[in-house]
Amino acid sequence: MKSLTKVPKLIWWCLSVLYASNTIADEFDTLQFNAAVNKTWDNNLFRLSNNEISDQVTTYTAGVKLDKSYSQQRFIVNLNYVDNQYQRNDFLDFNTLNYDAAWRWTLTPALTGTLSSTKSKALAGFADFRTLAQNIRTTETNQFRAEYSPHKVWALIAGFTESSATNSRTFNAIPDFEYTAFDYGASYNFTSGTSITFLAHKRAGDFKRSIDSVSFFDNGYSEDEFEWDTVFKATGKSNLSTKLAYLSRKYDNFGVRDYDSWLGYIRYDLLLTGKLKLNTELARTIGQFDTPYSSYSATDALTANMSYFFSDKLIFAINGRYAQRDFKQPVVAGLPSRTDDERSLGASLTWQPLRSIGLILNSTKSSRNASNGYNNFDFDDVTTSVTLDLKI
Repeated sequence: MKSLTKVPKLIWWCLSVLYASNTIADEFDTLQFNAAVNKTWDNNLFRLSNNEISDQVTTYTAGVKLDKSYSQQRFIVNLNYVDNQYQRNDFLDFNTLNYDAAWRWTLTPALTGTLSSTKSKALAGFADFRTLAQNIRTTETNQFRAEYSPHKVWALIAGFTESSATNSRTFNAIPDFEYTAFDYGASYNFTSGTSITFLAHKRAGDFKRSIDSVSFFDNGYSEDEFEWDTVFKATGKSNLSTKLAYLSRKYDNFGVRDYDSWLGYIRYDLLLTGKLKLNTELARTIGQFDTPYSSYSATDALTANMSYFFSDKLIFAINGRYAQRDFKQPVVAGLPSRTDDERSLGASLTWQPLRSIGLILNSTKSSRNASNGYNNFDFDDVTTSVTLDLKI
């Protein structure tokens, strides 16, 4: 029998600390405790085209955030314990401690930067991982970034990034990897309030697998990405930001998998009235996907969210997403190409009766129509959440 007491006890401990600490909170708050309980009812957990399997998933989270400034230095640490419990498919149960930490350092008024580290674990979704087994994907990223801006108008940017991802089960389409990168660029802030940034990333990566000359599975790659980011001056009613990037990847041994592509996004937020807000995004994303019929996938997606602020405590929202995902760069001639059409529509209600307590109800209906029927699916899920958040 599963233990249902370990995480609730941790959450109740956090609640007692929140209550006891409330009397000493002031304007110099640096500690923030949070806790949440989410219950999700999913009628197609494994994203199957038929013989669907439903389940109820309960997620307990408890965390603490430290945000402390000392002289010109700022330190931020986020720790979150997450416990996922499945009512029917308990072989998927897992818990983890995720963290992210950053030191926002200042050497001189003109020379600043960030040293950061993150680690997270999550269940690989069954939309891509098509095996009815638990696959926990662990992602770690360490980054150093420096900016030199003597006049706070233009800036030179340089840094290094280390990143890795590992699967608890073999997943050749999106394999284990690690890479190092040199990041560099420049930015400029116009007097109008608009800013532009050019960034380049030169990466060298390794896959944690042996070379396979039959499936063309490589053990390393090099990659260059160049991006141009623009954040336009915010008005009282709208925000607009864009990213345009070009990515080129070369494999160490099998050039048949080499690819290059444009990617980026346009994000536009608009306050239609004093209570009605619209958030939209048009984006293209790129991701490795090693199969006989593809080396990567390109997803073009349009998302929109409409929020109605009934009061400062009650928010109604509806959201929708349409995406087309194309699987590109096959390594075996003559195979049929694959294209997925993805649609989702959802609605939510958020109620915050007290400053530190929130209640959320969310319902989503989604579908994927793939050019090969094996990857078709529909699913509905309903999630209820109780959240607590307090600074001391």
